[in-house]
Amino acid sequence: MLPEVNMLFDDENDAYEFYNIYAEKVGFFVRRSTLWTTSKNIITRRTFVCSREGFREKKKGAKESKCPRPETRIGCPASMTIRLTPNGKYRLTEFVPNHNHQLATASTIHMLKAKKIRRKARAVRENLVDDTVVTPEFENEDEAYEFYSMYAGKIGFNVRRASMTVNAENVITRRMFVCSKEGFREKKRGANRVKKPRPETRTGCPACMVIRLASNGKYNVTEFVTFHNHGLGAAAASDLVMTSLTAGSYQDCGVDLYDEALDDCYGKQNLIKDDATSNCLEGRSWKRYKCKVPHYGDVGATLEYLQKMQHDNPSFFYAVKSDEDGNLTNFLWADSKSIMDFTHFGDVVCLDSGYEVQGYGRPIALFTGLNHHRQTVIFGTALLYDESFEAFRWLFDTFKMAMNSTHPKTLLTDRSAVISEAVAVSWPETAHRFCVWQIYQNALQQLSQAFHGSRTLEYNFKRCLFDCEDEAEFLMAWREMLENHDLKDNQWLADLLAVKEKWALPYGREAFYADMKSVQQKDNLSSELKIYLSLEFDLLSFFVQFEKLLCDRRSAELQLDVSASQSTKKPPSMRILRQAANVYTPAAYRMFEREFELYMDCMLYNCGEMGTICEYRITVEDNPKDHFVKYDSLNSMSHCSCKRFEFVGIPCRHMLKVLDTRNIKDIPPQYILKRWRKDARSGSSNGGYAYSFDGDPQTKRHTLLCRIFSIAAARAATSAESFAYMESQSSVLMGQVEQFLENSPPDIAAIIGANCDRTQIPVESMITDGLHNHANFING
Repeated sequence: MLPEVNMLFDDENDAYEFYNIYAEKVGFFVRRSTLWTTSKNIITRRTFVCSREGFREKKKGAKESKCPRPETRIGCPASMTIRLTPNGKYRLTEFVPNHNHQLATASTIHMLKAKKIRRKARAVRENLVDDTVVTPEFENEDEAYEFYSMYAGKIGFNVRRASMTVNAENVITRRMFVCSKEGFREKKRGANRVKKPRPETRTGCPACMVIRLASNGKYNVTEFVTFHNHGLGAAAASDLVMTSLTAGSYQDCGVDLYDEALDDCYGKQNLIKDDATSNCLEGRSWKRYKCKVPHYGDVGATLEYLQKMQHDNPSFFYAVKSDEDGNLTNFLWADSKSIMDFTHFGDVVCLDSGYEVQGYGRPIALFTGLNHHRQTVIFGTALLYDESFEAFRWLFDTFKMAMNSTHPKTLLTDRSAVISEAVAVSWPETAHRFCVWQIYQNALQQLSQAFHGSRTLEYNFKRCLFDCEDEAEFLMAWREMLENHDLKDNQWLADLLAVKEKWALPYGREAFYADMKSVQQKDNLSSELKIYLSLEFDLLSFFVQFEKLLCDRRSAELQLDVSASQSTKKPPSMRILRQAANVYTPAAYRMFEREFELYMDCMLYNCGEMGTICEYRITVEDNPKDHFVKYDSLNSMSHCSCKRFEFVGIPCRHMLKVLDTRNIKDIPPQYILKRWRKDARSGSSNGGYAYSFDGDPQTKRHTLLCRIFSIAAARAATSAESFAYMESQSSVLMGQVEQFLENSPPDIAAIIGANCDRTQIPVESMITDGLHNHANFING
């Protein structure tokens, strides 16, 4: 096929391969020439030229060579130029076919070096590629290498990395893995003088696996040759070759890979022909169910940190999960302050497990939420080397146990079928949604070329994610984005739209959200954690930095508490705004003030009354969509069709318009959520949660008292006066406890424990069978 202007290519490498094939047919070499890139090294323009383009540069100070290389460049004008389009593909914009030199003829074209290399490889593999083989996608080159090594171990041969192709960003776009007997040993000068030459091991074996980088950022297998031209050795033991794939994953498919490998080795020498095995390898869950191998020293460092923290603070919670072989795979921990934060602000929790997207070196996951100042707070932290369904179920069950057997109203997670399934089983009453911020982070990878090929695509995509709260507006914006940027055939976007009810703002507004999206755009923990999670640092360095991060954020919250209670700003002139400024934190007040400003543009129409309930239609001049508010004069309850109060916890502009029309100048108390008030942390420290005293009563009472007094200590430490009072009363309390014990019967402790109506979820119950027979243990 001849190059033609307006031809499209998926990426720069496809264009280069196409021009190479054309050059082979015509009779010349190709090389990459000038390119233009963005600040993130995305190629926006590239020119491929004839190898004889331009002239050899004369270097300053270069001495005249006695045997100079012949001049090969003669300024040939032949070239092909491509440019990045808004849909992420490359369009051929310029093609110059003319050469100013003689091209290779049919009789000499086989002398071209590139042609010789490709022809030799193709001639051997041409009729040996097995098109029936089905293999999984790989996240990176190392996963593909592990997969092929596992296959080789089952068959009985060794693997080595062979040729590869990289782009301008040093990203591998093509890699070939071969049998160790591929090719032939290169003859070096002086080899004949070696007295004891090494035996020849290479036999030109054609067996190989070739992967290429796809447009979605993953690697697909494009060639798989199973034929060997030599005898195969004994298959390796499964525990040696299955380095990153759990032994049970193939057993779940009902396939004994080892036995089938031996049968096929001596027959067709084709392992993956079997349908059952093919289906097993085809499953995309291959990576999701694998168990990552912890970096050397990480397990020991984690246990050392957790045990030290619990020794220093008995109310510190941690749990460890092990696999069937006793290997420690997952860790979860939370200190008493995090547990107390969950008591007050655990209505919405985000599980950030996108460590691969963020570029972390270790598989960390954070349970985060928002406090009354709209700051990110950390409820719990986990290291997840195992990401199976059972592992995530253990994670959710254990987190619930750590938080005194309570679960959030709403959980935000990454888009994952495994996580969704685990949430449905462990927290069936929790509203589960996909986090729009994590969707945006994934889009930066999936649509990277398209984002850099258009100046407006990223803005339009973020508008669909973060701004469109009306269904009609969202669907129109999404449709316009696909049409304007030629993304109708993008499968990733199509799959995302298919589950829009789980993430788009117009849907599921009955579930409380607390405006997490706005905070996540401004306050992202990834930049603070990323450096110390790199494998260049030991894990203890990360724990030190993590504790510092927690301390700094908690100190910032205390400063905002003081600032909110001692504000010197002039109070607003309007009554309802003064009330809001008095009860809300400044961050929550700004959300209310915004709604109050917008209510002034609303127009109200009475739709009729039925008993004590009145219905109103609210319109805005520039917005074609009407909203309806039902108001009950009996209890001052309002319900708006926009559901902003249910979604964010702040009365919407439509509700405020109705209140003003009915001459109500104060916000009804039921519409001032305590989680947004200045005194959000006041009240019962246990949040009304029930505790249970199963197990040893004395140990459980000790654990409960540790948590109670650690929370009291945290509150008392906020001021010098409360600290002094707590310190003075401690000796008095201690004396009363000693006097009580001296005057009590010996079994009084057991009696109190049996009849106590405030109980604690026992930490040690982690070892019981209640967590689905997982092997767990907790120290202390």
